[in-house]
Amino acid sequence: MGRPMSSGKTRTGIFVATMTGLADMCGEEVEAALSGAGVGCERQLMDGLDTSAFDPYELLVIVTSTYGHGEIPDNGQALFAAVEAGCNLSGKRYAIFSLGDRTYADTFCAAGDRWDAALAACGASRIVDIERHDASSGTLAEDVAGEWAAGWAAQIG
Repeated sequence: MGRPMSSGKTRTGIFVATMTGLADMCGEEVEAALSGAGVGCERQLMDGLDTSAFDPYELLVIVTSTYGHGEIPDNGQALFAAVEAGCNLSGKRYAIFSLGDRTYADTFCAAGDRWDAALAACGASRIVDIERHDASSGTLAEDVAGEWAAGWAAQIG
């Protein structure tokens, strides 16, 4: 299947589910890393989106925090429910950057794992292992997000 963009690069959508804004900061760093590698990408918060938001993109990057008892952030719940209800994502690829806190061992980065299961069930293919940032690790999530994306960006074009 040919790629529609004349640059030959994969068109990428970065979708952010956040409660406090930290996941959006991470999304900004992912966007900067991908753009720096020549990948055409657009970042958007999940607020008010349905699965048609995925249509223009070949690669979906989910940046999500986890809150409560392993829940998807409020602004991503409707989109997640729509994906979980079933849609056709065959031919799409995805990557997930998940934020959590290891002190909550039972639900550490559970939102990212839930996205992974839902996207795979709809036929999408994960291109890289889920990156799980631990809030108690002493590293800045946004720095880790940028490094993570830069690590695979050159391979997706």
